[in-house]
Amino acid sequence: MILLSCLCFGSAVAEGGWQRDKRSLLTNFNNMYNPCVVETGGEYRFKMWFFGWATAMANPDIPGADAIYHARSKDLKTWEVYSKDGSWDTTMDSSKWWPVLFASDRWYEAWHVGDPSVVLKDGKFYMAYSATSKHFGKREGYPAEMVQCVMGAVSKDGIHWTKTKDPLLIRKEDTANPKPELGRIGDFHRPCLRWENDRWKLWFDYWLPGSGVCMGYAENEKTFAWRNGFKIQRDLKKPLLVDWPNPEVIRIGNTYHCFSDAPGYPTEPGESGWKSRQLREAVSSDGLSWKRLTSLRQTMMRMHATCRRHCP
Repeated sequence: MILLSCLCFGSAVAEGGWQRDKRSLLTNFNNMYNPCVVETGGEYRFKMWFFGWATAMANPDIPGADAIYHARSKDLKTWEVYSKDGSWDTTMDSSKWWPVLFASDRWYEAWHVGDPSVVLKDGKFYMAYSATSKHFGKREGYPAEMVQCVMGAVSKDGIHWTKTKDPLLIRKEDTANPKPELGRIGDFHRPCLRWENDRWKLWFDYWLPGSGVCMGYAENEKTFAWRNGFKIQRDLKKPLLVDWPNPEVIRIGNTYHCFSDAPGYPTEPGESGWKSRQLREAVSSDGLSWKRLTSLRQTMMRMHATCRRHCP
């Protein structure tokens, strides 16, 4: 299921802050996650992009494996999913659903396509998303056994997308069949895109040997699809945050808030390591220097104080 969580203030902060809505937004699929919701106005004022598998493992009916799907809503509660014949499914019948983005014949996006991050700017949708090569087996320096990169796409309606000719971020030395490379830093993935101060801002995670999956940052002052337009702003050997996958960045007033499903939570003996990854937050005044918050309560009290100053 894809669920909705909402932020409540006042007494709710003292009682735990985040209140999880018990209603399911999307159901009856094989494996879907990481939704990105954008408020657009109009009759269907909320648009969602999410990714995964609709009816079966690895989406056997489309190229590649993971793919990006699209939904719309009038109220954030009831959603309609874009379907094969251009219609919108209101019955949660995932056999009807059809992706708006999936793998291509380009080697660096030949398998997984996902983690959509969408910005609406000047009447167009801009998306940064994860893409990967096909698996090539165990190889020194490639922990995912494939190359990972960040791709881009542009759309007028959120359904029909034109992909960028080149990745927004990819390690220059990577190929479809790379040689083993001890100490390799790369696998740019899971982007968060923003338009701010006349430039594109992009937070992402990447692999740093000895530190795991870390957070990096890039900027682009040129056209979104400009080749090599996104420039990494910090030495990748000095990550913004260590062990910080899936960064999601928002700004409230003068403070950036970054959420991640970072590891480190205690698990019971025999439990999956995935259970050690739960939501955590960090804050920053400039998007580059970050402070981890120690608990969800600290997170909520800080956001509550910030919103009292800056939210209408």
